[in-house]
Amino acid sequence: MKINDIIYQTPEITEEKLLENIDNYLIFFRDKSLIKRIRELHKGIEINKAFLKEYDLIQDKKSYLTKSQRVMVTGFVGMCMIQMVKDNGGGESTSSN
Repeated sequence: MKINDIIYQTPEITEEKLLENIDNYLIFFRDKSLIKRIRELHKGIEINKAFLKEYDLIQDKKSYLTKSQRVMVTGFVGMCMIQMVKDNGGGESTSSN
């Protein structure tokens, strides 16, 4: 399923928040060679947007990444989406009057 379809079907997820989550969690991404490869494939695009673009290419079966790299990209973007849903569903605001 493409990113726009997921965002449309899941009100907790917005593209802006997803891009922010990717930026926040990218520092924990261990495979620096994959980040370099994605930068090479998507020159001139911010890395967070490049991850989303690559995710869509993987869904369309048009990605030039290896199978293990595709798995890492889909897993990473999926983890960022899950974390965003958990953050929104976890009761961000617990104020009581």
